[in-house]
Amino acid sequence: MGLVGIAALLGHPDLLQIAGIHRQGWLFTAGAVVFLLGVLVGGACLAGRPASDRPIEFAGVYLMSLLFFVPVFCFTSPYAAVAGLTIAHGLQYLLLVGFLAAKPTARSPASVGLLVLLNVTLALGVLLNWSSHLHSGASLGRAVFGIYLGLVSSHFVIDAGLWRLREEFPRTFLAERLPFLLRPAR
Repeated sequence: MGLVGIAALLGHPDLLQIAGIHRQGWLFTAGAVVFLLGVLVGGACLAGRPASDRPIEFAGVYLMSLLFFVPVFCFTSPYAAVAGLTIAHGLQYLLLVGFLAAKPTARSPASVGLLVLLNVTLALGVLLNWSSHLHSGASLGRAVFGIYLGLVSSHFVIDAGLWRLREEFPRTFLAERLPFLLRPAR
């Protein structure tokens, strides 16, 4: 579903406020059709599971994941279509990292980890916000903007590998620190 949402955004670059790229209506429409089919198939798969295999928590997360890109297809305003996706990604990331930071260790209590996380998050947030607006500045400003783009892009690449639960390290890391998050294998 993620690829379908990305394809729809590529087909409608105005939603990302990217100037100079022409809208590819066919790509947006194809994304919408495949998205709708995915929602129908995913909903049918969920409904077809025995009630014992779809507890409310699972069903809620599954449906939120399945419907994540709905705003892209429902709104023409860039903020309405994309801001929710950005906020949702940031909040789930901060929640997971917050759980990890709040885990007390032998060397420090939970409050220390949370304070460090809060300070780093605020400092980086201010720095990234400032650098994200330098795209039309002088040479030095555009260079800082390029660094900003590189950091944001590398964040997604690193995250793709770091949180991949089919790999042994992330699965073991999260299971040891947040056992309530991962159900043991059957």
